[in-house]
Amino acid sequence: MSLIWKAGWQLNNHRSQHASSPRSRSIGFSAGIIFAATLISRFTGFFREVVMAAYFSTSALTDAWLMASVLPNLLFSTINSAISVTVIPLMTQADRDLSKRSVQNFINELFTVIVLLSILLIGFGEVLAPWLMHLIAPGFHGHKLALTISMTRIMIPTILFWGLSGLVVGILQEREEFLYPALSPVAINIVRIGSIIVLGHFFSIRGVAMGFLFSVLAQLFVTLPVLKRTGLHLHFRWHFSHPYLGKMLRMAGPFLLTTSVGTVGIIVDRILASSLVTGSISALNYSYVLVQIPVGLLISSLTTPVYTRLSQHQSRHDVATYKQLAMKGFRLVVVIIVPITLWFMILAIPIMRLIYQHGAFSNYSTHITASTLLFWSIGLPGFGLSFYLQKLFFATQDTKSPARFSIITIAFNIIGDLILVHLLQADGLALATALSAWVNTTLLSVKALRPRHNRDLILRPFVVKITVTAGITALIVYMLRQWFSLDYIKGFLPLAFALLVTIALSSLVYAVLLTIFRFPEIRDLLRRLIKDRHAFQSSET
Repeated sequence: MSLIWKAGWQLNNHRSQHASSPRSRSIGFSAGIIFAATLISRFTGFFREVVMAAYFSTSALTDAWLMASVLPNLLFSTINSAISVTVIPLMTQADRDLSKRSVQNFINELFTVIVLLSILLIGFGEVLAPWLMHLIAPGFHGHKLALTISMTRIMIPTILFWGLSGLVVGILQEREEFLYPALSPVAINIVRIGSIIVLGHFFSIRGVAMGFLFSVLAQLFVTLPVLKRTGLHLHFRWHFSHPYLGKMLRMAGPFLLTTSVGTVGIIVDRILASSLVTGSISALNYSYVLVQIPVGLLISSLTTPVYTRLSQHQSRHDVATYKQLAMKGFRLVVVIIVPITLWFMILAIPIMRLIYQHGAFSNYSTHITASTLLFWSIGLPGFGLSFYLQKLFFATQDTKSPARFSIITIAFNIIGDLILVHLLQADGLALATALSAWVNTTLLSVKALRPRHNRDLILRPFVVKITVTAGITALIVYMLRQWFSLDYIKGFLPLAFALLVTIALSSLVYAVLLTIFRFPEIRDLLRRLIKDRHAFQSSET
């Protein structure tokens, strides 16, 4: 946590002019809040997957649940993200240019549109669920298909709750109220864990679907009270004449396409995996959840307050500060994500044994899941950098460029899936998505950072140094894996201890190498630590 907290300070050297408002908080402070809240959220989400694996393993029931959640969980949550992210720059501009009444009218009209569109989509979804599941799960038949359709219909109403939550979260983040939006997923995870244990006992896998519906509703109860404190309220308004409403809809469409890259990839993976051996869909899901933890925990904690501040710099036309902040953020994301990628790739089997191999989760399940984790991990830096780079475009209200790149990425992903699934089965699906993440990152980097015209990035020396650092660290991790015989240690505590020692020692080597190669992020961090120490000593005297 200290790395994110302290390094975040270096991404912001000024405070807002309104020192008494929440906007006076530094990015480091905001990143620390988000990291702490997200840590709790990710831990509960991680525990949720462990409980799900222990109760239902990589079974046909789990495969059915994952296919049923394609629309309610994957697609609708993407709509939630599209709403929350596009609201932030528009609210920033509205607060600067419009009256408080006009801002409230904009929020009310947007709220009304979300409710009406959600009701319409819910109706279509309930009626067309059988046809959609035939299309999405071509490898499912008989009872397995009927079960998937039933769970889909249970969860489709969540689109309304996802949409409203996206609106509320976007407003709160624009007001730099980060804590409760970051904690709202905790409510989702707690309800889902309880439903797996309780409702899953009484209603089997259908109970998990019921719990998912209740969990998405629960996050609204966490964020709505905070919205009232901002002085804004959600009411129906039937005029639909506010100029920012049309602007919001025009931005949301391309953004939805942009952020759906990963979602489309997962959907295509599940469609093709539905015809593979039982458990393939489950294995892809359990390993993908692990890969997304560092993106959702570390990268999101850093980029959420950075994105808000980038939007403010863009709104004030402060180009120099915007570019400096964008470059530092890029390098920091790389430094954070590299060692985690190495751990997942080299320690896949012991990690899976420690996390998932309990209850109904067998040794066979561990090995097929660890295999997909290895291939997912190849794309982890791409996932993290794409997540960050997209925010650079959204801060400038440019949603068309990343949308065009998303079309290319999706096409590359689908072609890769169709080719590699025949060669590597489920592993091929993970590899195709991982490679497509790198394609997206490359396109976004060339457009957003313009390395040929931007000397601040110092791209070539940075790439050489991080490559050498990663290579040496990878060798250390592999040697420690062999030294401790991590693939064969029996017992939860001995395995956990050996893994922690391996990660700690390799982290130390990585940090030393970063210092030797004089990475600017490490120098900034050390300067901040020394400055804080002197400040502490001065306060003591």
